[in-house]
Amino acid sequence: TSGIDLTRRLHQNQVFGLTVPLITKADGTKFGKTEGGAVWLDPKKTSPYKFYQFWINTADADVYRFLKFFTFMDIEEINALEEEDKNSGKAPRAQYVLAEQVTRLVHGEEGLVAAKRITECLFSGSLSALSEADFEQLAQDGVPMVEMEKGADLMQALVDAELQPSRGQARKTIASNAVTINGEKQSDPEYIFNDEDRLFGRYTLLRRGKKNYCLICWK
Repeated sequence: TSGIDLTRRLHQNQVFGLTVPLITKADGTKFGKTEGGAVWLDPKKTSPYKFYQFWINTADADVYRFLKFFTFMDIEEINALEEEDKNSGKAPRAQYVLAEQVTRLVHGEEGLVAAKRITECLFSGSLSALSEADFEQLAQDGVPMVEMEKGADLMQALVDAELQPSRGQARKTIASNAVTINGEKQSDPEYIFNDEDRLFGRYTLLRRGKKNYCLICWK
């Protein structure tokens, strides 16, 4: 109300304020906050890929309510989707529907297509479909990123990327065939990166195990 009072005094006119309820999640926390901070509509602050992933990670307890809040889907359609998810015995579709609807609304069809393409490539491990712009999204906020000088070896890269705590542990992990470079497994602990590893002359995507990624941006 202090802003209303100030405006009224400055302009000598009656003004009004509009308030809306604070949206909270089922666990009681405020909507829109993540461990990495706020989620923005501006693609320069939150990439379309990161934005899409934010909605994909919506909890089951929240997703149908959020479909009603943030999309233009009919209530009947949302209720039918909820019933389908409950009876399918499979992972719910609702999160993907929510992510598609809201990402398309905010970033357009092109932004949605890019977000889905990046998601699929990371899941499959095949990076051939990724464009330079896709890698720029990953470097912005999609996966952890580290800058390195040319001539670095794989063991040091894993340590610098915080995928391993030491060169000794990195050596064991590489030898166990648990590391990929741009989707290709590499089991030589002494491996040194070359120009072919630098996609678009700048990017190399490391993965340890199935889900631990880091993007190297070469200086």
